[in-house]
Amino acid sequence: MRRLLLVTLFSSLLFSSPLPLYFQGNKNITSRDLYDTLGLRLPYAIEVWEDNPALESMAVSQSLIALSSYYRSRGYFDAKVSAQETNSSITLVIEENEPITVADIKINSVLELDNAITLKTNVLFDQENFTVSKTNIKKRYGDHGYCNAEFNSKAWVDIQTHKAYLLFEATPNDPCTFGAINIAATPNIDKELTASMLRFDEGDPYNLSAIQESYEALYAQEAIARVTINDNDRNGSIVPIAVGIEETEEPIRFTAGLGYSSDQGFGALIGIKHRNFLGDLKTLSLDARFSEIKQEASGTLSVPLHNRASVHGEVGYIDELFDGYRSKSVFEKLTLKYQDKPSSALVGLLFNEENTYQSTNTEAFPNNHLFILSPMGEVNIDTRDKPLDPKKGYWLNAKVQGSLLNEYSDATYFKTLLFGAYLESVGEHVIATRVKWGTLRTYEGQTPPSYRFYAGGMNSNRAYTYRNLGPKDSGGNPLGFNTLLEGSVEYRFPIYSPLRGVIFSDLTLGSNNYTPDYTQPYLAVGTGLRYVTPIGPIALDVGVDPDDTTQYAIHFRIGELF
Repeated sequence: MRRLLLVTLFSSLLFSSPLPLYFQGNKNITSRDLYDTLGLRLPYAIEVWEDNPALESMAVSQSLIALSSYYRSRGYFDAKVSAQETNSSITLVIEENEPITVADIKINSVLELDNAITLKTNVLFDQENFTVSKTNIKKRYGDHGYCNAEFNSKAWVDIQTHKAYLLFEATPNDPCTFGAINIAATPNIDKELTASMLRFDEGDPYNLSAIQESYEALYAQEAIARVTINDNDRNGSIVPIAVGIEETEEPIRFTAGLGYSSDQGFGALIGIKHRNFLGDLKTLSLDARFSEIKQEASGTLSVPLHNRASVHGEVGYIDELFDGYRSKSVFEKLTLKYQDKPSSALVGLLFNEENTYQSTNTEAFPNNHLFILSPMGEVNIDTRDKPLDPKKGYWLNAKVQGSLLNEYSDATYFKTLLFGAYLESVGEHVIATRVKWGTLRTYEGQTPPSYRFYAGGMNSNRAYTYRNLGPKDSGGNPLGFNTLLEGSVEYRFPIYSPLRGVIFSDLTLGSNNYTPDYTQPYLAVGTGLRYVTPIGPIALDVGVDPDDTTQYAIHFRIGELF
């Protein structure tokens, strides 16, 4: 009878359903972090179809051990974790108690290390940050060429006083240099082309950042599936390098998607790309995009060259709806680009055959068929930490294009667009600023009205809808500007993970002269929400003109603007 009871009890435990898991008492560590520690995923609020994470009863004891270890690693050595289980749920009750804080940090180093050590005095003794600090110190010495440096890092923890005392020591030894570079052969990728993409040469001072940037440069090539850069076979202060490359097994990729933006409405895209067309990392792509106001199709051939350069050829078709007219263009573009980190430069030639039609105001938007042949150039510098969700760094971009009236081009014109952004953060609090300045000068002939600058929308002044700011004709169609100056300031702040807020102000100045009209500013103030997801924050902004509160707009997108 007893044996039968034990077998029955064991079977009920073995086949019992997992119960919803909750946490109680955790004040300084989020429930999402605790679920992650247990290997469970807490759905985001928008994932209403997902259930709350669940846990099996037999896993409770191991979960208590795992959470106790996690709290200890975060500096809570006296944390207590217990379980409360009912027929419908499991609740893990946490008493965080007094944490360990850093009392003193001693540093013995020939290099400055203060900003490499993420722990500071009077803050929590987080063991993960202690490990990160050790890694940062090794990287700092590696970036200065000391590949054989010796390190000593220790932490003494006084349980009675809840204090930690840290020591970081480093002995540089002799500086190192890169030795011979060996590139493993691949069937369809030239070894010399691969070597030219590396961010170091034989004889250069050893530098860990150069190795990391080389990884990034190689992985940027879509035909490359895996990269290894081996710097472990060292000969004293000489560091030979062995580079291994694996090509993607399926070079042809199809893409398709649906989306929505407050600027262009609902949209769709479809495309196909060969990521190693005829070998040596060349790509050939065909793409089509459709939205409520714009339809476009294009084909692009990209050819990587030696020494971080590449050449791109593109042909395409665009049919776009503007307020007051439509614009249809066929274009061919040839560009030569030099890509480094954090900067890049581009020169090219653009041929645009553009047809303006269905105009409701032929004086402002004349129906015409124009040919414009434009040399063009672009310089870009981007030090932001993450393009979709940046918290620090700056971004500078300058574009110029123009043409002379001749048998191949119907206008003498010059157009520039300058953009700059700067971000600074303290923890999760971010101050972000941007400025944009554009000018268009038509000296002879005609340029299409689509070449003018239009303002309003989520990438412009957020008190207005897309391209709806500024002077309008009798039909209410925006006329655009020949000169446009815009600026924005944002304060981004945490609300409750993963929700963030933003307060912003946008300013727009425009005119048809050489300088903006400072007497007629367009101002926007507003607020927004950011819901953080793995693909970037989902953003919702509401902007209003403080001088006319009936003028407002709502904007939706994925990713921060700058």
